Amino acid sequence: MRIEDLDFGKLRAFQIVADEGSLRAAASKLRLTASAISAKLNRLEEILGVTLFERRPKSLVLTAAGERLRAEIAPLLSEAERALGRFSANPDEQGSVSIAVGGDYVWYFVPRLNQFWTQFPNVEVNIRVYRSSQALAALQNNEIDFCMGFYSRIPPGIEVATVTRSQFSLIYTGEPGARPRVSDVVRDRLIVAPRGSATRRLVREAADLFPEGKRTLLECPTCQSAIDLVDRGAGPALVHTVCVEGRLPPRLQRLDLGEDLGVTPFLVLYRPTIMSKAPTRFILDAMTA
Repeated sequence: MRIEDLDFGKLRAFQIVADEGSLRAAASKLRLTASAISAKLNRLEEILGVTLFERRPKSLVLTAAGERLRAEIAPLLSEAERALGRFSANPDEQGSVSIAVGGDYVWYFVPRLNQFWTQFPNVEVNIRVYRSSQALAALQNNEIDFCMGFYSRIPPGIEVATVTRSQFSLIYTGEPGARPRVSDVVRDRLIVAPRGSATRRLVREAADLFPEGKRTLLECPTCQSAIDLVDRGAGPALVHTVCVEGRLPPRLQRLDLGEDLGVTPFLVLYRPTIMSKAPTRFILDAMTA
């Protein structure tokens, strides 16, 4: 094997598939087809002479060789991205970028912009906290450049990229270390997303987890608000796992539901016309890296 046989495209494709576990997710991030990603992986395995993934019906799972390669190339690709960013950045670039973020998700998205101000010190960034319906309307009306959060409906003409995927958790007051059943946690009340949301639809469909009964549903617009209500004794809450990992008050516990309730994609939505500018391309790459 010679280093000339490799290229960063194959390594980057391998890294994203390794992180996401699927060709479709990698294709979305790299804006390629799943078949193109698959061809890159096959060629990489051929060059290295090892099998990197165990092919399963609905996922790709790293082999031991794949795990070793992912660990080896991670610092290499990170440094290459930083070097290219330093080389291509234009400190004289001016203008502004507007981003709409759901109230719960500012903490998740904003740290990903840390390098932006170094690369584009003269570009103004406007971050607005909107409900999803407001954000979609503003995006379609050309009032903002990006929407970031959970969206169950993608308007026509809008591009979408997946940042991550989140399962669901029940949060409740209880003793640490216990592993209760859902029925032990959810009795006469459940704090849940408002009617019409994708989360409420999942709850309706999960009759085995949340059977109909005399239970009262307390609607709450955001996961952070739900955490506050649970902490005040209002009852257990159903939230996105990504919103509560490492962020719960000490007396609250978390019961992970795994994939029993499904998996929700965490998305960046944008108008394709804005990708002609270096600052917006940088933001999209930073969000989906």
